Amino acid sequence: MGTEFRWLETLCLVSVILATTWVDFSFDESNEVLDPVTSLDGYVQLSTRSSMDSLNLKQFDVGAIASFELDMMQLQPEKCDECKNELQGKRVVGSVIITELIDEQGRSGRIEADLTIDHIEERDSNDFLIQEWFVMNWDAGASSFNQIIRVIHSTTPWSIEQGSGSFLVGTESGYESRTGPNLVMGKITENQQLVRACLPDSFTCNGVSNWDIEMNVKRGNIGENMVVESPSGYSEISIPSNLEFSDSGLLGSLVNLTESNVPIATNCIQDPGSLNTAGSWEIEGSSSGIISPLSSVLASAGLPVLQIQINTGLLTVIDGEFGTCSHYVQDDSIAQIMVFEY
Repeated sequence: MGTEFRWLETLCLVSVILATTWVDFSFDESNEVLDPVTSLDGYVQLSTRSSMDSLNLKQFDVGAIASFELDMMQLQPEKCDECKNELQGKRVVGSVIITELIDEQGRSGRIEADLTIDHIEERDSNDFLIQEWFVMNWDAGASSFNQIIRVIHSTTPWSIEQGSGSFLVGTESGYESRTGPNLVMGKITENQQLVRACLPDSFTCNGVSNWDIEMNVKRGNIGENMVVESPSGYSEISIPSNLEFSDSGLLGSLVNLTESNVPIATNCIQDPGSLNTAGSWEIEGSSSGIISPLSSVLASAGLPVLQIQINTGLLTVIDGEFGTCSHYVQDDSIAQIMVFEY
């Protein structure tokens, strides 16, 4: 398979859905405890090229509509071998139907998919985030893909109670982001909210009368926790010296790179099988930055903003018969990002 990484753009798309499942408090001063989210239904208009590409729809014109009906589950993950604390998690599962697919010859089509998203966190005794996993399974025939992401944070800046106040401001219609009208949350009934949002870099979404995302969020009794296996660890993979040089993938496209000698081994979440290509790059300090897709949406729902911070460090990518591994390790730090796509 190729070394193109779709996970960040996918995260931009599905984080709107995932974020609402973590809403625990309302935005008034009383911090009223709300019932957990039980289900979501609505649509996402894929108004940007990146949102189309994120679902492997490169051969179709921009503008398809993804309608979804999703249920929520509270996960109880088993403690992982490398974890010092208990884990917590959420699962989003259901169906997605994509319509208004127009190819280059003007033919229309549709895709029906089953979607499962797991988000698992490890937090310390003060509720600060240590590491997290994001697992997405998109079962849609020829457009299917699976992604696993593990982020080990060097610092723990996000507590579970760090609110959305810095991102949202109250308005007559509800709450919207301070950076622009790209997200509005409003109350319909006691146990139902309406969420509207724009995708990043959308030119057609005006945040007033035209939205990329609109969904109903329903609350109630979510039932018992589902016990699941501990999330993926990682293992060291030896790299042969005679492989062709690989592409740097999405992480490499976001920073300034200097080609480096491929190491004799790298860390991978799963076994990639027999290796085809491998590459390694030094990340220059001048390009360091923070990738934070849909931070306003995530923060509005009480979900810690997934800040994927890339500073000086080493990026290694290996592509094998079973999948593609990307491993970033920050200089003089425990921070790591591991991605496996298959």
